[in-house]
Amino acid sequence: MSWSARRMLPALAGIAVVLGGCGDSSTEPGGETEVISRVTLTLTPPAGAALSAFIDDADGNGPGAPSAQQGALALARNTTYTGTIRFENRLENPPEDITTEVQAEANEHRVFYTVSGAGVTVTATDTDGQGRPLGLRFTTAVGATPAAGTITVVLCHYDNVAKPASATSCTAETDINVAFNYTIAN
Repeated sequence: MSWSARRMLPALAGIAVVLGGCGDSSTEPGGETEVISRVTLTLTPPAGAALSAFIDDADGNGPGAPSAQQGALALARNTTYTGTIRFENRLENPPEDITTEVQAEANEHRVFYTVSGAGVTVTATDTDGQGRPLGLRFTTAVGATPAAGTITVVLCHYDNVAKPASATSCTAETDINVAFNYTIAN
């Protein structure tokens, strides 16, 4: 082996270690943070058409602020909606569905929903492989009083710390944090 080849070996080994650390975190800890440029929240009532809204974040969870919400979440009083959340990386061509990755790595993720305002309660209905809440599917119970507020969506990524069995907020890495406005009709 030539002298220049021997000098390159430590650098190549370092690159291999870095790239190896960003592997499929569903089989080993240390997976990479997801890049999410669009979050879509869909609420489906027991009867009638689904409500859907999305927020774009052109730089993922970077320093730039997300765009304004597209679509209205005008909720009916005394109704319980079934909900889904979709995460996409639209910076890729074609766009990448990050929701399937979150599902595959369910033991390392959790979606938290925080409501600011009155009249709405969000409850995760799906779980990971260990029975802990995941939050890709949920219910949204709407009260009887007209109101307005926000539903903040945080995708939490637990790659180097254990995912807690119960938590009310993200205690690890945040992959995305966006707030959807809602109103409850008169």
